[in-house]
Amino acid sequence: MLRAAYLGPQGTFSEEAATVFGHYCGVSVLQPCSTISRCARAVEEGEAEYAVVPLENSLEGSVHETLDLLTASAELKIQAELDVPIELCLLSSGTEKEAIRVICSHPHALGQCRNYLQQFFPGTKTIPVLSTAEAAAVAAAEGPGTAAIAGRQAAKKYGLAVVAAGIADSASVTRFIALGLENSGLSRPEKTSLVFAVKNAAGSLYAVLRAFAEYKVNLTKIESRPAKSRLGEYIFFVDLDGTPQDAAVKAAVSAAAGEAVMLKLLGSYPVLRYAQV
Repeated sequence: MLRAAYLGPQGTFSEEAATVFGHYCGVSVLQPCSTISRCARAVEEGEAEYAVVPLENSLEGSVHETLDLLTASAELKIQAELDVPIELCLLSSGTEKEAIRVICSHPHALGQCRNYLQQFFPGTKTIPVLSTAEAAAVAAAEGPGTAAIAGRQAAKKYGLAVVAAGIADSASVTRFIALGLENSGLSRPEKTSLVFAVKNAAGSLYAVLRAFAEYKVNLTKIESRPAKSRLGEYIFFVDLDGTPQDAAVKAAVSAAAGEAVMLKLLGSYPVLRYAQV
C-alpha cells in the first residue's frame, strides 16, 4: 500500500495533484498535512512514500517553503513533476448570485479574480482565509449568503454549486512535485533540478553557467534565493533538460561543481501529463 502526503486540507489543488500522481504510481492512500514541512516529514519518518507539494505558480511565482525544504533536506529527492491547470470558480450552496453577500478565499485567489469581483460584486465583502478549501468549508457552513472562490474539487467535497467557472483574470498553472527517498521508477527521467552557491566574487556566477553553455545543456529555469547567511549572498536553483545519465549533462554538472562552492542535485525525474481522474 503506497501512501502520499499532500498539502491539505481536503479539496485543495494539492489534493488534485496528489490524486493524479497516485494514478500514475499506484498510491492508494492520500494523507492531508497542514504544512509543506509536515508533508516532507511524513516521508522522512516513514508515514508515507511520497510528498506532493506545490513548487511554482505561473502567476505567483515559486513557493519559497518548498525551495527551502529542497535545499535543507539531505534525503528527499524529486521523483516527478506535474503541472496542474488552476481553474478558479465561484462556489455557493445556492445558485443565485444576487443572494451572495460575502465572498471568501485564499488571498492569492481573491487577487487573481480581482477584475471579476469588481465587475460582478463591486460592493461585496471579501474575507481572506488560509486556503481555497477552507473557503469552501465556510461557504457550506454559512449558506447561500456566503460564497467561496475555489476549485471544482472543493465543490464536490463540500457539496457546493459552481455558480461561475473560470473567473480568474488570467489562466494559471501550478507546478507540483512529488518527493521521495528513492527513485520512483515511474518512467524515464527527462529533467534534472539542482541548487548551487558561488563565491561572492566577480564572474563566479558566470563561471558556473558557462559550464552548461559549453556542453550545450539547456537550462529551463534559474532562480536566486537568499542564502540565509549574510546579506548579499544567494543560492541558485536550476532546472535543465536531460539527466546525469546523458554524457553532456554529466560533464556540465561536473564542470559546474568545480566552479561552485556548493552544488546539490535535487533529483532527475519524469514530467507527468495532467489528466483528470
